[in-house]
Amino acid sequence: MSKIPYDHPFQDYGELTSLLVEKGIFGDVAFICERLKEVGYQRLSAYWITFTDHDGRIPVNFDFVWRIYCFDRKIRALLLEALERIEIAVRNRLVHFFAKEYEAFGYLNRENFPGLSDKDWNVWYQKQINAARYSRSKMVIDFFNKYSDEYLPIWIACELMDFGSTVVFYDGVEQKIQKVTSRSFNIGQPRIMLSWLRSLNDVRNACAHHNRVWNRAWVKQPSIPKKDKAWTVSYNQCSGQWEQVQAPSRKDIKAGFDITKTGIMLTLCQILLMRIDPKNGWKEKLLDVINNPAYSDIKLSMMGLPDKWYKHPLWS
Repeated sequence: MSKIPYDHPFQDYGELTSLLVEKGIFGDVAFICERLKEVGYQRLSAYWITFTDHDGRIPVNFDFVWRIYCFDRKIRALLLEALERIEIAVRNRLVHFFAKEYEAFGYLNRENFPGLSDKDWNVWYQKQINAARYSRSKMVIDFFNKYSDEYLPIWIACELMDFGSTVVFYDGVEQKIQKVTSRSFNIGQPRIMLSWLRSLNDVRNACAHHNRVWNRAWVKQPSIPKKDKAWTVSYNQCSGQWEQVQAPSRKDIKAGFDITKTGIMLTLCQILLMRIDPKNGWKEKLLDVINNPAYSDIKLSMMGLPDKWYKHPLWS
């Protein structure tokens, strides 16, 4: 397929508003123009493109598009709130168990990261060294002013790690460290936890950059612990209950949630938060947003949340 040069001319907000009206979007023109000034055409296009028909027209009320955008913004904020606690708790426990085994500077030893290739370890290692070198954090400055060591101990260095570095850290350490860390969150299989962390890191990055999550299909998907009966249930419309599935084999068992969508990511957050702090109150905040009358016409199925999702054993 041959490429063509980009030749779209600049258009001001009024012209962009007229363009949307021509495409079929309807509503208060002044309101549309103001929202384009606030958010931008390209960002909002990710929300109205869902309603494009076969003729390329977009027959949707702009007010509905804007309400989806606001709903999405609130879901992102809740995800970030949950992921902050999850990231800190995972990092804290991982570093605790690692340091118990290898002491303060064990993270500088390549041999303690058998799960990483030389290239991946070098990238991770250099990232931690640079983070300490260029940090203006008071705790880092105070450490180097007081001690003669060239490097930070792991329990200080970890405070400079982002979620991605924490995931690489977990992936690289010996399996015995992975096991004790995952089991501290009541996750029996370290590889299950790794898949969750990789998925949630993608979610965290999307939220941090204010990207859409409402109907997003995630590339990195979490593995399902099929030995845990709470994951192997299906909703029975007749009984109104989530019931155990009698599948012919474990590979045929479904989680009840679409593992490509945001609903499963919300579920992972709920599970981990309950294992960090059972009285966290995050589910109630999520329900307040979802049950807000302003968002009653937004389809939760677009997020991968099934009927009666809040009664699923994983949410109880």
